[in-house]
Amino acid sequence: MLRHLLGLSLVALVCVAPGRGQDAKKDDLKSDPKKGVYLTPEDGGTDYSLQGEYAGTVGAEKWAAQVVAKGDGKFEVYFLAGGLPGAGWDAKTRTRADAKTAEGKTIFDADGWKGTLGPGKLAGTKDAVAFAFAKVERTSPRAGAKPPEGAVVLFDGAKVDEWKNGKIVEEKHLYCGTTALKKYLIAKLHLEFRTPFQPKASGQGRGNSGIKFNGDEIQVLDSFGLDGKVNECGAWYNKRKPDVNLCLPPLVWQTYDVTFTPTEDGKLLATVEHNGVVVHDKHPLATKADAPLGILLQDHRNPVVYRNIWLVERK
Repeated sequence: MLRHLLGLSLVALVCVAPGRGQDAKKDDLKSDPKKGVYLTPEDGGTDYSLQGEYAGTVGAEKWAAQVVAKGDGKFEVYFLAGGLPGAGWDAKTRTRADAKTAEGKTIFDADGWKGTLGPGKLAGTKDAVAFAFAKVERTSPRAGAKPPEGAVVLFDGAKVDEWKNGKIVEEKHLYCGTTALKKYLIAKLHLEFRTPFQPKASGQGRGNSGIKFNGDEIQVLDSFGLDGKVNECGAWYNKRKPDVNLCLPPLVWQTYDVTFTPTEDGKLLATVEHNGVVVHDKHPLATKADAPLGILLQDHRNPVVYRNIWLVERK
């Protein structure tokens, strides 16, 4: 059962480095239009500005939509009954409509949904009933969470002393493809990540990284708008899919908070909050309770970055 802890903040709208401790210049990480990789909303252009989440009503019923950019003015629109994931969606009603930009208009027409997508607005009719959804921008309520007293700060944006081959990019972010120098008996772990905007990529080629704890991995991927499968963002990779896909759009900072609980018979259970919502409740790991955990931020040749990483050790 999905269990909300803090929920998501909702605001209506609007690799491997050369050596340990060596910082990169701010311009070392750039958008690459030739490869279809964008690291800022401005570089992402119109496709990025239209992609995102929209919410409103159809008659007296609450609805929402997630618009996923596929490049060259093409989009997938997913209409969700009740609201957005983690914010009212009924977890079953999900209708897809393809949209395409032509002659300055982005139009969709499928399964009773018909209308246009424009700056800050998704409007049209559902079975002849008019609707107008406003774009919303959600952020994790856990973004910027401060470490408690006594926590081990693994990365605060200033140095990479705790990481093997750690590399700072954009002056304050940790690039993927690095391993924590020490292993820990972790009680709680907090970290934040950002995936790139790669509209023409798909599947495991779209903002792929991952946080690996010995033999278990929490997937990091641009899975915005997808089903939430066992190999997508929020999953224990190839072991358990998330209870709900809480993935926010690419370029938006997201959070994982993981609580590790040992059992009396020596097992280790992990509860995972993705953007403030529990997506795994006490999932059993392959690692035994008394084995310290390593932390690997995987590099799958996508420019995924991390920030604000800290943990609390078990006593």
